[in-house]
Amino acid sequence: MKFTSNLLLASACLSLFFTLGCKKDDDFDNLKVLRLMIETRGVNYGSLTGAEVILPVSGTRIALQQEPVVNEFEIMNVDLVKVDMGLAVLIYVSEKGGRDLYRASVSNNGSRIVLMVNGNPIGARRLTGAISSAKLYTFVEIPDDELEQFVFDVKKTIAKLQSEK
Repeated sequence: MKFTSNLLLASACLSLFFTLGCKKDDDFDNLKVLRLMIETRGVNYGSLTGAEVILPVSGTRIALQQEPVVNEFEIMNVDLVKVDMGLAVLIYVSEKGGRDLYRASVSNNGSRIVLMVNGNPIGARRLTGAISSAKLYTFVEIPDDELEQFVFDVKKTIAKLQSEK
C-alpha cells in the first residue's frame, strides 16, 4: 500500500515537473525581429540579389541585396524619437553593426536602407552620407498610435535575443 502511494506521488510530481518544463514562453507572442537591408541598384551580373519588397503604405518597390547589413543580433536597442518631420524610430547597433553600417553607407551612398521586421519591410531611408555613430533613425510606415507598442515589443525581443546569444 505504501509503495503504491509513493509511486503515485512520484508520478504526479514528475508529470507536474514536465508540464512546467514544457510551458510555452509568453515573451515570444509579439516577436519583432529587426534587420537592416540595403537596396541593390543597377545590374549585378553574377551576384546573388534578394527579393523585391514593397513598403506597406507608400507602395514603394525596392530591390534588396540578399544579406542584411545589420542582423537582429547586432541591434542593441530602439527608441521612439520626435524629429522635425514627425515620429521616427532610432536604432542603436553594436560596435560590429556600427562598422558594417558605416561601410554600407559609404559604399552605397544614394541607395536606401530598409528596415525589415519579421521579413516584412516597414520603412526605408535614403543614405546621404556616412553613418559613423552606430545609430540609424528612420521613419516607419506604422500608424503613430501603434508606434509605442511596436517599440515596446521590439525592446522585449531584443532583450530576449541578447539573453540567448
